Formats: sequence, structure tokens, C-alpha cells
Amino acid sequence: MAPDRPATESGYGSDNDEDKQSVASDSSTIATKDDFKVNLLKAIKDIKIVGKFAFDEEIEIPEDFNISVQGVGDIKLPFKKAQAMKIITQARQAPFWRGSDTIVDTSVRKTWELDPGQFTIGGDEWSDYLQELCELVAQKMGINTPVRAELYKMPLYEKGAMFKAHTDTGKIPNMFGTFVISLPSKHKGGEVVLEHCGEEIVYESSKSQASCAAWYSDVHHEVLPVKSGYRWVLTYNLAIDQSSTRTFDTFSETELQPLRECVGGWLAQEQKDRKTPYACHVLDHEYTQANISQKSLKGADMTRFMALQQALEGCPVTMFLALLEREEIGMIDFAEPEMQAFYPLSLALVRTLDIYPDPFKSYHPPLYSVDESVCRLKTLRDLQGDAVTDDLVITENYILDPSAFKGVKSEKAYEFSGNSVRTWNIVIVPHDSVAGLLSQLDSHRDSSPGMQIKYIVHLCSQPDMQDHLINTMVGLVENVMPKLEIYPDLMKDKPVLPKAVRIALQYERYDFVEDILAKFYKILPSDLFTWLRQWVIEPDDDDKTLDNFNKLKKGLSLAMASKDGLVHMRKVVSHFVPLPRDLPTDALPTPGPILEWTRQTLQNMFDGDGPTEVTTDDASPAVDFSLYSKHPVVFLKELVLPLFQRWPLAPGFRFMSLARVIALIDEDKLLRQEGMDLYRTMAGSLIESQDFASLQHPTTILEQSKKRELPPWLTPNMWAQRRLGNAVTHNGMRDFFSGLLKASTKSNNVSSQFMSKITKQLDKLPEASFQLMWLPFLRSIIPLLENESISLSTPTYKKFSSAVTRGILDKFLGPEPRKPWTWALAGVPCDCSDCERVSAFLRHHTKMSEEYLMNEPRRNHVQQVLEEAGTSRPQGVKLEAWKHLKKLLSKECKTIEQLRAGQKDQENLSQGPQTGEKRGVDE
Repeated sequence: MAPDRPATESGYGSDNDEDKQSVASDSSTIATKDDFKVNLLKAIKDIKIVGKFAFDEEIEIPEDFNISVQGVGDIKLPFKKAQAMKIITQARQAPFWRGSDTIVDTSVRKTWELDPGQFTIGGDEWSDYLQELCELVAQKMGINTPVRAELYKMPLYEKGAMFKAHTDTGKIPNMFGTFVISLPSKHKGGEVVLEHCGEEIVYESSKSQASCAAWYSDVHHEVLPVKSGYRWVLTYNLAIDQSSTRTFDTFSETELQPLRECVGGWLAQEQKDRKTPYACHVLDHEYTQANISQKSLKGADMTRFMALQQALEGCPVTMFLALLEREEIGMIDFAEPEMQAFYPLSLALVRTLDIYPDPFKSYHPPLYSVDESVCRLKTLRDLQGDAVTDDLVITENYILDPSAFKGVKSEKAYEFSGNSVRTWNIVIVPHDSVAGLLSQLDSHRDSSPGMQIKYIVHLCSQPDMQDHLINTMVGLVENVMPKLEIYPDLMKDKPVLPKAVRIALQYERYDFVEDILAKFYKILPSDLFTWLRQWVIEPDDDDKTLDNFNKLKKGLSLAMASKDGLVHMRKVVSHFVPLPRDLPTDALPTPGPILEWTRQTLQNMFDGDGPTEVTTDDASPAVDFSLYSKHPVVFLKELVLPLFQRWPLAPGFRFMSLARVIALIDEDKLLRQEGMDLYRTMAGSLIESQDFASLQHPTTILEQSKKRELPPWLTPNMWAQRRLGNAVTHNGMRDFFSGLLKASTKSNNVSSQFMSKITKQLDKLPEASFQLMWLPFLRSIIPLLENESISLSTPTYKKFSSAVTRGILDKFLGPEPRKPWTWALAGVPCDCSDCERVSAFLRHHTKMSEEYLMNEPRRNHVQQVLEEAGTSRPQGVKLEAWKHLKKLLSKECKTIEQLRAGQKDQENLSQGPQTGEKRGVDE
């Protein structure tokens, strides 16, 4: 993206007091009664325009000019009917384009055409002559840069041939117009009628033996029917030669003075007093978003733009290019003749717009009444064509010409209740109002300010950056802060805000940096806080270091005081004030006052109410913050333990906190004896207060989110996310049990307390938790018990494992069935060939499976017959479920079965039905 440019190139100028005094003095001659918009529009329109939107000229074809057509041969001049008939045999009906569609419709365009590959143009003089014609085009159309012409087609218009009104589409890079050469061929009719901005030019090729004409691509033109003979032409696409240096018009002081005076008086007013904060001048020509830039402006647009740029050089204004859309919302006039056929279906059509996206076939019905109109800058570009932003809402009063939209064709129908028209504009914005313009976001939720922030930040990072851009950057971000605080994800480009922070520090905008740190710490990357540490700490200069720190202290303190969770706080602390043991060997140590500020800030956060919500992710930060204290275990006991006890409904947070405490003990970061005493206290508190029946597995939460009836504003994903933060899995429970085994003593056996508590609550556990959590947990603790040399026959563990297994059997599987002594079943009551084969299989005593190749209808028929015959497979399901249970338990299955030996229901464990059910391969 191009950097900020001086006014001679892009419209950016200086923004100092001398400029304001200068423009104020220029405005002294303006009559105060004149309206600014009227004066500026008149001054712009009064600029003398060199060149026209179209022209035609009689020419002489070089004597050695010749054309050869494939399948026809050389064409002799002047053109004859016999040659025309032969060319038609090689030609095709010319298509036209509607949007992205290529259409052949002789009621719209009736023309024969040849592609350049079907003919060759000869003659030694032709190339030089074509270049002379390009120079003629530039001269007639007022273009001060070399023009090139690229051969496009050879159209041939016979009697009745025509082309209804249309504009040309861009077919090559930098294309701006169309050039036609009418070759010697007698004909009548076939006039080209060109219309632009209320002016009409008629090109009559029939009046000259040879002629040429050119027009801008967006000029509406129509080829009238040929009355007799053949209109034979060559068409070229015209483009600007970007490799050549462009020269620009120069204007006299007399021409520029009205522009300077008018804009000068406008800028001399205080920002709050300007009735028109930005000025939009509608351009004469149409452009595309792909090619709009200062260099692509055409004809009168280029001349007026250059006059504005020269007149405003040195003024504190910026100029943009913008696609302006005016949308009208209201009721359709169904009295229109074109609407009569749709009147009975009007409501149905509105409801089925997705099925019939264009039921009126591009006809845009007029509105019976206009209830609302909205103006938007659909896209805003700088003068180099780089995108600044999209979808800014502005007031129609900012448009200089009140009649700008009159006669402009509607671009789009909005669900049969609105139309829109679009025009390209030059937007003139005072430097002190750029931030305001870029903040005019559309009111809908997804309207993001990220694009314009990125653009301004990029300009501010350039070496030749102008001072007013810093004000623009700061003002823009401050204007959109309220929306970004609510929807931080709208900042798609994450590096933009860190760049803004670095730039603001460079230009000493410390209040702005404080706001960014305090309000957007969640989305700021961790490496920014590493960079801020490097910016703060000055080697061998403690006073400078503390001075730098004090400039960030407020913002960092506000970020760390947030109640939104501890994860973001850890990001700030661990990168701005890393623990001494985590610093690289060559890094400067954290100054004592900053380390003390960190300790005090952490203590203040825990001393208060603490976070408004805690999740599994908050556990590690909460425990790790103790390492900043001189006495970590005291920090945990006095600050973290109360938080731990205050959140019994956050099991994920509590289990993970305990896991982190035991990890720090194992890493020798906490004193073992004191740490274990604290762990036993925390674990005992959890065991006593925790309702294990309320634990939820992530799978259960996700399944519930799909089934629950939720209010419209709450999506299943949002509902699930709030609960997944404290979900518990069997792995978490295993880690908790592992810690309990390490911490248990003879006098305080917390692992036994845990097992006893769970065993008592097993009857209350949800059915799904047995399969998702407790059965996998049971399998996972067996190796832990073996590693600690704890016997599996210990009563506590024996009761627990027996209760879990019994819960699985009672709530899911029932007793394990024996394999049947016979697989024979009755056949099915259908005598079709497929069912006869199935019946033979069902009656077989030893076959357990068989495969049938059949298509879907036949397969559905067999399935339906089986179901109607009552052939089911409950026994097969039970067998499969038991296989799954044994697979989960693996080698521990026998151990658990031994533990269950002696239970009253053990003797029935293997009893079951004596017959089984067969299963097809596709089941």
C-alpha cells in the first residue's frame, strides 16, 4: 500500500497554523451569504474542460492497407456484397454481456463478428498510421498521456443489424474507452448515438468513405439499424500506457482562485461550526472498483480533479475517491404495467426471493412511496486506488450537487421494497474531520472498523508521515473503541493495534496507549508486552526506566485489574514482568519497583471480589501468580484458597488448580511439606463440598446444547461455551486422584475420602456419565494403584469398582448373554428373489453373516420386510455392548470381575437367553 503523499500527488497537505491563516486570508473576499456547497460546485463546474467524452473524424486509409480473412482470402476495397456474404459464412452472431453472463440475443444485438485470430491486417504504413490515430484520440479527448489501441473484433452490420443502448465493459488492463474505424463500405443507417451527462453526439459513418470514432467505456451508446449495404468496422480497446510518464494540465491563478477562496473559507471555520464536514463531488464518468484511481480518471473528471489538487496544495485537506450509493426504501408501485403480471404473487415472491433471485428479470420497479433513504460510501479509496474502507454511512447533505442522483439508473432492487443508485465521487475532507468520516460505520453488528484503522496505521508508519495522521489515527481508534470493546473479534488483522501502540509511543501519545492497553488487552498479542518491557527498561538508567514505566503504569494496572478472567492477566504479567528464572541469560533484570508493583497489583486483584467468573483455563494463572510472591505458599493460602472455596460450581477450575499445585511441588517451586499441607486442605475442601453428580463431560454439554430450546439471542454454541469452561473429563479426575495418592497420609487419607464420597453418590450419577467418565476413570486408576503398591482388594477401592461396574450393567447392558446354541430363525413372508435368499440365510443353523449386493431400493425393501416380520437383534446389541465394555477395560476386566466376586448378583452375570439374533453385514 502506498504511503502518505504530498498534496501534489494525493491531496495530503500540512496542518499547521500558518496554513489556516493563509486559507483564512484567501477567504476574505467571499460573500458570507453564499452557501459553501453552491460556491464550491460552481467553482468546480467553471473549470474549463479540454476534450470531449466522444468524437468522430473522417480519415484516409493508407494505400497499401489490406485485410485477409481465413476461409475467404484477401478483401478488396471498397467492400462488395459478395465479399460480405463470404465473411458472414466465417462469422458468428456477436454476443453481449449482462453481469457475468454472455448472451446471444438478436433482439438486443444483431451483428456478425470475427475474432482477431480469423483475419490479418497488412500494409507497411498501417502500424504507424494506427499510432497517429491514437495520438488523435488523446488530443480530442483531452488525455495528456500516451494511448494505445488493442484490436478487439471485426464487426459486420448487414441490413437490419443493430445494437441497443449499452455501455462497454473493461476487457484489458487500464482500458478507458472504445475506438472504431469504419472501413470503406457503402451503407445507409447504422448511426452510433452517444449520450453522456445530458449531451448527445451522433456518429454517422455512412457519410464518409472511411472514418473513426472514440468514446469512453461508460458512455451510453446505441447502434441504430442499418438500412442498406454493409457497415464494416474494426473495433479497438483503448488503454492508458502506464509505462509512460503522464503530464497534467496547468491552470492559471484566475481559474484556481475561486476554488481556493471557497475551500479556504470552509477550513477557516471551527470544525464544530462547519455545516458540511465533508464534501462529495459527483464525477461525470463511471468506474469500476478494480480500476478506480487518480490515474484512471477520465475527461472532465481528470481535469477537475487536477484543478482541485493544484488549488488545494498546502491546505489541510485530504481527497479520496468513493463509490456513493443512495438507497431508497418504500412501497412498490404495482400499478406499473410491468408489475401487473406479478401483482397476485407479490407476497409469495418476497417470501421466496432466495429461490427466485431476480423474478423481474433486471426490471427495477418504481416505489409508490419512499419511507427512508440512506447514503453510503460503499467503498472509499485513496488516490492510488488502495482501499481505505467500505460501507460508511453519510448524510445526503454532504453531496455538493442536490440533483446528483436524478436520471441515474437504479443498480439494485432490495427485496422488492427498495432501489439504489450509485455514483463515483471525489470526497474532500479536512484533516481534522478524517477520523470522523472513517468512524461513520454502518449500524449493523458486522460493520468493522479494522480496514480503515489498518490503512491509517500504515500511513503513520511511513518515514515521511505527516503530523495530522497521528491525530487521525488516535481519533479514529477512540471513536470506534466502544464497538470494539463489545465485539473485539471485529479486528481481524491482529497486528494493527500493536503497531498503533508503537507509533503512539514514538509520538508521545501516552493517554492513547493507556486506553489501548486497558481496553484491548484481551486481543493484544503477548509479544507486544515483551516489546513494551524492552521499551521501558533503559540500561544503566533507573530514573529513565521508572519514567518510562510511569507512562504505561495506568494502562497496565487497568488491564490487570479486569474481572474478565486470569488468562489475559497472565499474558500481561508473564511477558512484561517475567519471573527471574524465566528470563534469558542476557536479558536485563526487572527493576525492583516494577516487580513490587506487580506483586501489589496481583494482591489487590485477589483481595477484592476477584474474577467475576473462573474456568479451567484460569486455574494455572491463579496458582502460578504465587511465584511472584516472596512466600508462594502463603500467597496461595491467603489469596487463592478463598477464591478456590468461593467457586464450588466451577469444578474444572478447582480440579485444575489442585493439579497445578501438585505440579509446582513436583517441580520444587513450592516447599514440599508446606505445599502438601496446603494441597490436603484444598483437596479436603473440594471433596467435602463437591457434588460429583453435577460434573459434566464436554460431550454431554454439546449434546444438550443441540436439544435445548434457547432464546433467539443465544445460539447453541454460545450456551455450550459458557459450560465447557468447567467441564470435567476422566483424565482430569485421574490427575486429581493421582495427586490425592501422593498427598494421602495415614492420618489424612484424602484419596480414601474421595473414593468413599464418589461411591456414596454413584446412584445419583447421570447415566451418560458412567460411560463417558467413570468407566474410563476406573480403568485409568488401576495402574496408579499398582504403582503405589495399593491392593485392588482394599475395601474402599473394591466397593468403588464394583459400584461403577454394577452401574454400567444396570443402566446400560444388563447381564452378559451366552452365545446361542443355534442361529436358526424363521424366514420372512415375501417370495421375491431377494427375500427368498434372505429367508434361506435366516433358517440356516450355523451361518452368522452373509453379504448381498443390491441397490438402494431393493435394500430398503428387504429392510422393511425384516422389520415387519419382527426380526430384531437385541441380543446382538448386548453382545456388542459387552465387547465394548471389555475393550474399554482391556486387561483390567478380569481384575474388576475378581473384585466383584462375592457380590450377590455375581452368579447371574453369565446367564442370558439361549437363542440369539443374526446380523447382516451392512448392519
